[in-house]
Amino acid sequence: MFKRQKVYLLLVFSVSFFACKKTDVVGGKDYSTLGSSAHDLLASSYSSLEIQIQYMPGYQPDHQSTDNFKNFLGQYLNKPNGISIIEQQIPSDGKSILSVNEVVALEKKYRTVFTNNHQIAVYILITDGISDKSDIFGSAYWNTSICLFGKTISNNSGTVGHISQSQLLTVLFEHEFGHLLGLVNQGSPMQTNHQDVSDGAHCINKNCLMYYEIEIEAISPTSSLPSLDANCVADLKANGGK
Repeated sequence: MFKRQKVYLLLVFSVSFFACKKTDVVGGKDYSTLGSSAHDLLASSYSSLEIQIQYMPGYQPDHQSTDNFKNFLGQYLNKPNGISIIEQQIPSDGKSILSVNEVVALEKKYRTVFTNNHQIAVYILITDGISDKSDIFGSAYWNTSICLFGKTISNNSGTVGHISQSQLLTVLFEHEFGHLLGLVNQGSPMQTNHQDVSDGAHCINKNCLMYYEIEIEAISPTSSLPSLDANCVADLKANGGK
């Protein structure tokens, strides 16, 4: 889960990542416990990955953030037949505040890409509202499901003193997908103990993408963004990743 904590001065934007709770649900290969498909996403047992991004009007992700996201996945996932991202606009549901249950209902109404045969699928919903926990940017809630709250993202990016929207979307895509990949200790077993137990499934390294709180200087579009540290990469490799 991705949660904003506070803003430091004018040029530093501070965001916090909080653990995504495991949720047991009855369903097929795509409606299961968070982290349970980590190996399938990482290894070549499924030879390709298709990501369906559905967004509400006004919240289509920019090409730079999706390109960054795809390149990130290419570094760690063994998918010899490729990784593809398809985008589709869906109607607004007219709600300014959304609960997890309402997000789930939207996914079940509009999702059309599912895991089958040799292809594993991931669904990402970008809403035009905010979470009922108002400072939440996004959450990975099932084994192949992520929701980003577009209004919250828009309100906290792209202006003086804030990270650019492209940068924020990049961090969100990568961090939440990291939870689908079982980080930290939630589907991809740790090779070395690096879990921040007090903050759930997050890394103890303050410079890691999977740390629960990350400060990002918003001084230019080329500012360095957080990446996975050596311990997180080792966990992914041990669970079938590159």
